Amino acid sequence: MATIQLTFPDQQLEALQLKAESVHLTVDELLKQTIESLVQQSPVQEQAIAYVLTKNKALYERLA
Repeated sequence: MATIQLTFPDQQLEALQLKAESVHLTVDELLKQTIESLVQQSPVQEQAIAYVLTKNKALYERLA
């Protein structure tokens, strides 16, 4: 098994910690589950996500 070290800005780390606490996980567990979910996405899911992001790009830019 490999080890990966990540560096996050303080604000982003605090947000990760809050999110992890809200679902009763450590930051490490939350990141592992998120990465596993991303890796296991099917091509159909990836296409659907890409379609929605592309279709709503202008809306997301206005909301940012």
